[in-house]
Amino acid sequence: MLVDPGYKFCPKCGAALTKRRLKEFEPERLVCPNCGFVLYLNPKVAAGTVVEYNGGIVLLRREIDPRAGYWVYPGGFVDRGETVESAACRETREEVGLDVEVTGHLGTYSFTDSEVVVVTYAARVIGGAPIVGDESLEVATFSPHEIPWEDLAFPSTRLALIDYLRLHHPAVEIPAVGAATTTTTPAPVPRREHVVGRAPASGPITGDGDAVAALARACAGAREARDVRAASTAYPLLIEALRRRSRYREALAIAEEGLALTHDPLLARLADEIAHEKAAAEADRC
Repeated sequence: MLVDPGYKFCPKCGAALTKRRLKEFEPERLVCPNCGFVLYLNPKVAAGTVVEYNGGIVLLRREIDPRAGYWVYPGGFVDRGETVESAACRETREEVGLDVEVTGHLGTYSFTDSEVVVVTYAARVIGGAPIVGDESLEVATFSPHEIPWEDLAFPSTRLALIDYLRLHHPAVEIPAVGAATTTTTPAPVPRREHVVGRAPASGPITGDGDAVAALARACAGAREARDVRAASTAYPLLIEALRRRSRYREALAIAEEGLALTHDPLLARLADEIAHEKAAAEADRC
């Protein structure tokens, strides 16, 4: 969903902005009635790479929102005066410590409910070794056969990895785009190699009850230490684990507990979604 950026005043003269349709077939623009300045809400461009290191696809687990705790390939926003290709290489070096060179364009991904246009390249390593950047929990490589599809951060992450596999690993079975997961049986934990991190490598939950217990302990530790950052990572993972098992009442209680510690918008959204799912499940039983 596109969010109102909240611009109220003209950056040139300080007058209050108004909305006006300048051309018949265009959306309304933010226009200054005093000096005529038009504030265009243009999309942001992000660039990233899909790269292999010692036979595994390099992914990082995000520490920050949106989608904290989920896996994504290295990437970030393009700066003014920077080419998209050089931005993709720079972000790869900053996020996972690998120097790469672009070998081809995988795809450009855009969505009606997002302000970000994602440009993704295939790349190869020319130097460096995996490290964890300041916005990640861990960095790992995944076999092309064992990508954690259910725990990827964004639609663009999934689409780019599918495009990469089709080009570079055509024998790998690719899941259908947008296919819903109907099974209630948790998927096996993917095999990870070359793991480096600065937090327990629990990952988004795909394991059994022991993993749920481990995450519950992580949440308890964050709560006792009043560690907001740790809570923002552990609580969503535990909530999703309970949600996958249709344990909606417990998941909702955990979400409310987490919100008492941190006002993370992800927790608020999860609580709202689970409340609706809980009501629907109870209605189905009636």
